[in-house]
Amino acid sequence: MPPQALVRELDRTLEQVVAATDAVIRLPHPTPGSLHRLHRELRRLRSGLTVWERLLDPAARERLRPLDRRLKRLARLVGRIRDRDIAIQLLAHVDQPEWAPEEVARLAEFRTRLRDDARTGRELLRAFLRAERAAQLFEAIAARWRAPRVRYRVRDVRDVLRRVHERDEDRLRSAHRDARKKPSSARMHRLRLRVRSLRHDTELARALDPLRTPPVPAARRRLQAELGRLHDLDVVLDSLAEGVGETAWADTLRARRKEVRAAVRAMLEARPRAVPDAGRRALTSRGP
Repeated sequence: MPPQALVRELDRTLEQVVAATDAVIRLPHPTPGSLHRLHRELRRLRSGLTVWERLLDPAARERLRPLDRRLKRLARLVGRIRDRDIAIQLLAHVDQPEWAPEEVARLAEFRTRLRDDARTGRELLRAFLRAERAAQLFEAIAARWRAPRVRYRVRDVRDVLRRVHERDEDRLRSAHRDARKKPSSARMHRLRLRVRSLRHDTELARALDPLRTPPVPAARRRLQAELGRLHDLDVVLDSLAEGVGETAWADTLRARRKEVRAAVRAMLEARPRAVPDAGRRALTSRGP
């Protein structure tokens, strides 16, 4: 498979990133949905760039890295705001009529602080996005793969996809093993990142070669969703200010986290091999 096939997919992904970026810039108060879309498309673009840079010679790869760091900074900014949005959403469903008035007041105060942080974060993000659009970040990225004479070290995209997939499979297996052995918050978070990374690999491979690449297994999609719910609860509980963690509504969130963690552990025990062999066979087999 020639590099041009990957370039066409990167062009499509970049168009989605630009559209999502401009949508966030236009809105005085970007919706959680618009931020989710931007976050997803930025991750997809960075995943595609990870594959593309493996085709390049060392000098061309080095020139790409400062641009990727700027993308990573934007993705992190969006991710932090998304964490606040998710916390607000989770805290919207913990009210209980029997709580003491002072605990209700603490909950209201904490919600207000989260909303203020989310609003400030949106203003900062929109300023960064406007600055990067003015600096033509996305045009500079596209220019790297649209250059008339790109110096490729490897020209077989399928071979690079296979090696990236194998690397991420190995990382997922290691994270899966560690999470089963000791299901700490840090290990569960790392497992979530590994599952997500492998999903991006598979989605890119399917976009380039759908007939030879099976979809992401349903069980792995469910695991990613549950790990995401667990991470959201961890983020909220870790952000509680001193004194707030002793409230009844914080205990409600802890009980919910305990339930989700138990569900994730059951999924891990039921699937000792996190990555089915079928996915590897399809991506590593060679063909025309």
